[in-house]
Amino acid sequence: MDRSFLSQPAVIAASRQYVCARLATYEDEAEGKFLKALVRTGSGELENSVFAIFGPDGKDPLVRPGRSMKGVYKDAAAMADGMTKLAEWFPPKADPAAVPLVADVRLALDVASADGQPLVILVAKDAGKRKELEAAAAKLAWAKEFVGRFVYVSCGGGDDLAGVKGSDVDSVLLVVQPDRYGLKGTVIAQTADAAKLADTLTAGNKKFVRAAKAASHVRDGQREGVFWETKTPVTDPMEAAARERGRKK
Repeated sequence: MDRSFLSQPAVIAASRQYVCARLATYEDEAEGKFLKALVRTGSGELENSVFAIFGPDGKDPLVRPGRSMKGVYKDAAAMADGMTKLAEWFPPKADPAAVPLVADVRLALDVASADGQPLVILVAKDAGKRKELEAAAAKLAWAKEFVGRFVYVSCGGGDDLAGVKGSDVDSVLLVVQPDRYGLKGTVIAQTADAAKLADTLTAGNKKFVRAAKAASHVRDGQREGVFWETKTPVTDPMEAAARERGRKK
């Protein structure tokens, strides 16, 4: 579904007119309740995927929410055209001003590995300094040379970086190569100087190696005992059954 819709250049171009949010199913209770309320499923529970487009208030759906884009658009070209026409109703009032953050480092490693992108970790123990760092990173995240090239997360350091190897204690920005299964990562570029964020992003992007994932990826992970534990129970019957089979292998 991603290759046939979301990865298509026309859809990517149309998405630049939107605030795009990919909620991580079964990772946040409040998000789960919100998603469940959008779509009536056969099981009556939240299932593995939801697609919706809302107006700027985040409350009024502009298309009928469903399990996927295929329920709204016949193909990627139709999706790009439809999104472009919807965006005309809401001309932008300002440029993006926030860095698109994943909830925590644990989840960000998984998302970056799944997307085949380097992970940028913004690090500051003090909450106020972390906000300043996020604001500085936001100016870069939407710049032409960096937009869409990284997954971002912000943290206070310490135990938050338990799954990341090679970080210096004073670094404020880390560029990380996630491992094959998104459970750990290795620092490939970092800086302790907030004035060198752009240079560090450039260096990390050059060093990053995108790992190809074959059809055997899931099977290999099961053989190695890799298993992702969700924060909330999986309520999609088919997904839950598949996970249980994988757990037993």
